[in-house]
Amino acid sequence: MVALGVVATWQCAAQSLPIENIQLRGDRFRGLHYREMTEEQRALLYNVVNSARAVTNTTGNGPFNTLLRTPQVGELSQQLGNATRFSSGLSGRLRELATLMAGRAWTSTYEWYAHARYALDEGIDPSVVAAIAEHRTPDLAAMPAEDAMVWRVSDELLYTRRISDDTYNQALAVLGERRLLSTVTIAAYYEYVSMLLNVDRYPLPADAPEEAAAAARALRRLSEAELYRVPHAATTPRSAIVNEDTGRALDALGALVGAELPIDVRHAGARAVMAQWKSNPDRGDSGGTAVSQHVFVGARFAGQLLVTRFVSDATFAAALEELGGERGLVNLMVFMGHSNIRCAQQALAGSACVL
Repeated sequence: MVALGVVATWQCAAQSLPIENIQLRGDRFRGLHYREMTEEQRALLYNVVNSARAVTNTTGNGPFNTLLRTPQVGELSQQLGNATRFSSGLSGRLRELATLMAGRAWTSTYEWYAHARYALDEGIDPSVVAAIAEHRTPDLAAMPAEDAMVWRVSDELLYTRRISDDTYNQALAVLGERRLLSTVTIAAYYEYVSMLLNVDRYPLPADAPEEAAAAARALRRLSEAELYRVPHAATTPRSAIVNEDTGRALDALGALVGAELPIDVRHAGARAVMAQWKSNPDRGDSGGTAVSQHVFVGARFAGQLLVTRFVSDATFAAALEELGGERGLVNLMVFMGHSNIRCAQQALAGSACVL
């Protein structure tokens, strides 16, 4: 119960933060103010700004304005985030490195803005941050061995959707089981966060430092060809590595968000995610069979988002209408993010993704 212990310790040591005047930001999902929230939404906001993550987030920045559209699911999502970060066994520097790799893979402006600063604060060399921003390999030989290994694991996971035997064995020797699993889980978790941010087109704060904001906005969108490299090294099945804290949190989120979605929409989302992990030949479509309009639209939304990392206004508007409004659309994204983490953990075990 490492994660819960960290949260409890933090809460006992700190006063609750006032949230009555918080005005959240958003774009496609309008920024909410505390006074217009339901009791469930207020409870989620309270738990966000009074949890272990409040060390770096006291105002509900990031994906939480979007997650408030489905507050019970959002609560389990923020619990997963805390478990993922604080039971990882990774230093802050290594966590930020894996997070930055995910934010870059998704060209997520806000994710990069927030975590490039944290990465530098944690002691990651500016040349490494610059290399990741430019989508090139840093000088791995000049990096601490653990940093270089986290970069390698994250890079291979994000761009080949596999972890080769050579990388796995070397990473296991350098990081050990717990930190290796955490590297993969954190990279996949922040893909999920970036997904939410990109769909919303989440804005930077009005008072963002000019240099940091400019660096985030300067990120070049990666082409579809750049987002996937065919793996060339051997990958064979291995025993799964388990973290009980993140496992419980992941199971709880999956059970709730799965129940929130119609089964046919859930299947469409799962097909799209498996296609991203090269475990299914389609790209999130219906496989050529006749489907209802809401399934077709949901599949198109999921496929476009996973293949390009963004969705057009037309695709967003259609999904909003066909999936039952903001709650239904956010539930689909949460399901996709949850499924993506499952696929990442299966890749670590040398398996193709099965959802």
